[in-house]
Amino acid sequence: MTSITGSLYTTLNSYTGLSGLTSESTTDSDSTTEETTVKSSGDTVSLSSKVATAQAREYYGLAATGNLTLSDFQAAAETQEGTVNTLLAQAMESLGISPDQQVTLSLDSDGDITIKEDFSGKDELEEQLNEDDTFVQAFAGLSSNNEVLDYVDSLTSNSISLVDYMDSDTSQSDLLSLASQYAATKSANSIQDLWQLSHAQTPYSYTYNAGE
Repeated sequence: MTSITGSLYTTLNSYTGLSGLTSESTTDSDSTTEETTVKSSGDTVSLSSKVATAQAREYYGLAATGNLTLSDFQAAAETQEGTVNTLLAQAMESLGISPDQQVTLSLDSDGDITIKEDFSGKDELEEQLNEDDTFVQAFAGLSSNNEVLDYVDSLTSNSISLVDYMDSDTSQSDLLSLASQYAATKSANSIQDLWQLSHAQTPYSYTYNAGE
């Protein structure tokens, strides 16, 4: 399995299945450089923070460098959803699972793809999907990009809630929750921070054959 990760965000480790991710800074007379050490299949590779971030962005279907807009996340997610649908249908067919079976996918804390529903062939399907590098990358990207989009939507909703607070019966605990989320967003200064916040606040699950 080929895995890419960023240097500051531990959730990337979960998404891409890497183990042994560490970060350290080295300082000389001219500069401070942050490096990520990645151990995979017995090999150790050190990447600069910028290189690791660029590779992670590409892994998620985004441009390696430059400013990103919401339309970039949306376009990547649409492409990835198509790939997930196609490969999931093929995997289900190969295992003799009904094409009408509802399947809800999400990532667990170890970055493994899990299925919510119980049905004959579930365990075999989970194993097959997790062993398919193309599917793993497509679903990791679909999850990450939709989490960012959902997080932005939640911020928009919370902005409205905050404006309405003075004329409503919003509880103190709700207001404190809003304040905490705004504080976390204000302190974010990198794509890694955005990935981390969105994954923590709006974790993603995808339902195939969701029905009406």
